[in-house]
Amino acid sequence: MKYIKLFIILLIFNLNYSQDIDGKIIINSDLINQTNKSVFTSLEKSISNFVNLNSWTENELSGFEKIDLNLLITITNYSNNKFIANFEFQSLRPVFNSTYQTPIFNFVEKNFQFEYTEFEPLFYTENQFQSNLVSLLSFYINIISGIDSDSYLLDSGKVFYNKSQEILNLANQSTGKSWGSSDSGGRINKYWLIENLNSSNSKEFKDMLYNYHVNGLDLMYEDIIVSKNNISNSIKALDRMNRRVPNSILLKMFFETKSDEIVDVFSSGPDFNTDIIYSQLIKIAPFFSNKWNNFR
Repeated sequence: MKYIKLFIILLIFNLNYSQDIDGKIIINSDLINQTNKSVFTSLEKSISNFVNLNSWTENELSGFEKIDLNLLITITNYSNNKFIANFEFQSLRPVFNSTYQTPIFNFVEKNFQFEYTEFEPLFYTENQFQSNLVSLLSFYINIISGIDSDSYLLDSGKVFYNKSQEILNLANQSTGKSWGSSDSGGRINKYWLIENLNSSNSKEFKDMLYNYHVNGLDLMYEDIIVSKNNISNSIKALDRMNRRVPNSILLKMFFETKSDEIVDVFSSGPDFNTDIIYSQLIKIAPFFSNKWNNFR
């Protein structure tokens, strides 16, 4: 008996030690006219355990280095263990020598269909299809891990993007639903997201992730002007990518995630000549022109 107890203690320790994501999961079932909400509570717990208790990277992360993930799942339809839901993913990264958390990924998966039975545990096995729900969560966690990694170490996220690609391919072969190139969202969907991240055309995007964060935000505590200049240059470098791939899903995702932060950086002191970065932003991300006008 004592050996069984010891095994359980060691298992719990290893699970806690291997955690590399701090996920906050919320299930919103307000749209479902159902008195008994226990299945939604169970779903929330299963997803939280799946996200937080699995080891998603081979890196040993300190507490402050863990990826902060907020996931809001809005159930839009439910019947006989079949769900349709919108998944809103947001991840954040700490900025060195500050208490500020910078958003690095915002993305919404709309009208995703999956099946789940109350109290069902979720398991991830690499190179195997388990379920639509497991595949979706694993796919985006690897995307997020790759982008987070690229924001610390230049071009280090490829191993995670490859895993996401494998997950998508397996899911597409197994179900064919919600995983193809022409699914909801036109070219703004997970198929094109990973397609673009794995493309050689995304080099400037990955370089920007590193320079924007490591040579930009992380240096704010040392020299704000140098930091602003590096952030400005990292964004301007996206123009080459924009000329090759106009309306890229990666640029759309980046500016939806970072537009408010960019405005805060360039509208606060000390003074910085924003003429060049303003004209570049108007060219690359014109849909956010109302925001860019705030620091013109």
